[in-house]
Amino acid sequence: MTTDAPAYAEPSHQPDPSPTRQRRRWLYAGIAAWTALLLVGTYVSVRHDAPTVREQRTIEQAAPVVDRAIGDLVAAAGPGVVVELADRQVRPGCRLTLLRDGATLDGAVTMRTAVAEAPGLLDRIVDRLPVDYRAGVRHSAEGTAHVFRADAGEFVAIEGGLAGPGVVTLTATTGCRPTSGDPDDRAVPPLPPADQDPVKVLTALGATEVAPVGLAAARCPGQGVVWTARAAGRGAPAGPLSAVLPRPAGSIVVADTPELYAYRAGPLSIVIEAGDGRIRVAATTGCA
Repeated sequence: MTTDAPAYAEPSHQPDPSPTRQRRRWLYAGIAAWTALLLVGTYVSVRHDAPTVREQRTIEQAAPVVDRAIGDLVAAAGPGVVVELADRQVRPGCRLTLLRDGATLDGAVTMRTAVAEAPGLLDRIVDRLPVDYRAGVRHSAEGTAHVFRADAGEFVAIEGGLAGPGVVTLTATTGCRPTSGDPDDRAVPPLPPADQDPVKVLTALGATEVAPVGLAAARCPGQGVVWTARAAGRGAPAGPLSAVLPRPAGSIVVADTPELYAYRAGPLSIVIEAGDGRIRVAATTGCA
């Protein structure tokens, strides 16, 4: 007699699809929530938090810091130095990220003094700048290199040193930043008084084809503006620059050669350069 064995279903090795789909839904929901949280946090940070890296502040926002730094440097140099502001330079083409380009804004000031006094000028600027700048200068043992560095805040650095005998050049730079407009879109100081107009000096030196006056300016500490007015034309002086253009009484002369004549008269600095058939004049007011 044959007894049939009870039939058993073969065990299934396939998981129930319902729990799997449920876990996936929770995973996708968690990712979506986390992404939304990051986006909200980023928006709030951009709108309300102070920048923590320079790439978060545009060139337009950093431009006033550059101007303030230049004004502080001029004030720290003191009254016995011939100063001249350079035009602000915007250098595009730097890379913020792999997919985003930026630009760098530089502002510079050139200071002229007696050759032997130039290293001491750097030390004096370090001593007179606000403590927040953390300024310092490194003099080489041979006395041939003098490197200046300072921090103007808002991720604006100041660097420079001796650019030649008796010549100090210091540059405030923003580093690579995003840009959203024109950093030179600002109020421009009026033309200088007639007795400080570089065109008048060029005319006295016999220059022709005089180019329009260019202006560079920065804010002085407290109040006031330091500006440089410059112009150039064709010609060659009929004699030594100091003889053709007498200086006011009490002026401090820091350079007097056939190619360069530079002096300081009170708050006014005058730099005259001649060569290659051209004459360039820069007139600068100092900070009080």
